[in-house]
Amino acid sequence: MHDADTTAGLLRRYRTHTAALLAALAWWGFGNLYEAVVLLPLLAGLPPGSLGGTASPGDPVFYFAPAAVAAPVLALALALRLRRDRADRVLPGSTRAAVLAAALVAAGIALTVPMVGLVVPGLRDAAASREELLAAVVLWESGNAVRLLLVAGAASAVLRWRLRLTEAALGPAARTAERR
Repeated sequence: MHDADTTAGLLRRYRTHTAALLAALAWWGFGNLYEAVVLLPLLAGLPPGSLGGTASPGDPVFYFAPAAVAAPVLALALALRLRRDRADRVLPGSTRAAVLAAALVAAGIALTVPMVGLVVPGLRDAAASREELLAAVVLWESGNAVRLLLVAGAASAVLRWRLRLTEAALGPAARTAERR
């Protein structure tokens, strides 16, 4: 019998992978939250052109690059591994949950690319007017809110799957004991 042929085996087999994926999603989410609550309000109060250049101290690439690489790779790898292991035979919906998480992560990255191309130059432009700077900040904050929702959705899909898997592995007796 293969380790992925039981719910307990599936849980053991994917524990580390899902923990790493959730850590990458948390990293990305907290990076977005930091931008929304700290960085962009700070930039809105500074003169236009105050955002440093690419790869300068404080550049978001330093805190987003690891998560932007890890999250999609881990999400796609989870979907592919679950499909390969035929996890849906053990717990229906397993592959669908991982594919959903991967799709939401991909959508977040797809949204980031035009945001960086359209908004960041305006934040770095010393010749921009105060209104242009504030418009760039609002545009970034709007896209950032959508990215936060996408990351939260991806994490939720993985967590819901892990919860279903854990409940199935524990069996009905453990769930009954929990309710007491």
